[in-house]
Amino acid sequence: MVNISLMIEEEIKSVSAFISELNQNEHSHIGYCGKDSVEIANSMIEDITDIPYNKSFLTAYEHDELIGVLGFDADLEGNCAEIWGPFIKENKWDIVTSMWKEMSELIPDKISSISLFPNKKNNRVVKLANDLSFNKHSEQTILDFSRTRKSEIEDVSIVELSEVYFRDMIRLHDDNFPHTYISGKQIIDRRNEFRKVFIIENNNDLCGYIYVEAEPAYGEASIEFFAVKETERGKGIGRQLLLAALSWLFTINNIKSIRLCVNSNNQKAINLYKKVGFQHLHDLCFFTKEL
Repeated sequence: MVNISLMIEEEIKSVSAFISELNQNEHSHIGYCGKDSVEIANSMIEDITDIPYNKSFLTAYEHDELIGVLGFDADLEGNCAEIWGPFIKENKWDIVTSMWKEMSELIPDKISSISLFPNKKNNRVVKLANDLSFNKHSEQTILDFSRTRKSEIEDVSIVELSEVYFRDMIRLHDDNFPHTYISGKQIIDRRNEFRKVFIIENNNDLCGYIYVEAEPAYGEASIEFFAVKETERGKGIGRQLLLAALSWLFTINNIKSIRLCVNSNNQKAINLYKKVGFQHLHDLCFFTKEL
């Protein structure tokens, strides 16, 4: 007998460990959920706030054994939600229909679209997305730069974004990423000691920017966005921005690796990242569905 119910506070540790274990394997990996159990627990408590985990996550048990987790991270302002999972033990996948139906009933009417971000090799979730009539928007490639190769980074000057370039940076970001999850203004508002924007300028003209986030507690960092002004492309500015970002991120002692996500069709960008020293990690599929 399988018991499916809303997640409770006492399950945080076991659920985080369960997701961490499954997310280590490409065949059960979901892109935005993390692999470190402490980081996953922290995300559930501190990041999933519009609708807290105890109202948006389900757990499934069979004979007191945790066999499945499924939930969503709602963005009520954006009227959308990211699906976490389904994370289900390989030999228990037959519970997915019941879990999905119960989770769907938890999604408020205000949410108009949901997304899935499974690993390309996560055949079960890819098939589920197709069976549920999700639209596949893109394939995304994840690349990684390990601290063990820090000595390969060339020295470049680092210029942090200042107020004089706020308007130009916002315009450059919003023009290049018009439908993304975070606007140029939001990036500026998010900046702190571990979230930085670096720029390259020439004669008081913004040529390009790069936005990075570090999470020292988990030894991770990411390059979230970067763009070069169209008239300045082909001059090596993208490479300089990447090197500046890597140089700064590795000044934080706890950072072990730096990751970035890029559309798999953008071979030009992937080649640039690999020339700088990034290495291919895995490929993901981005699905969305209108409700």
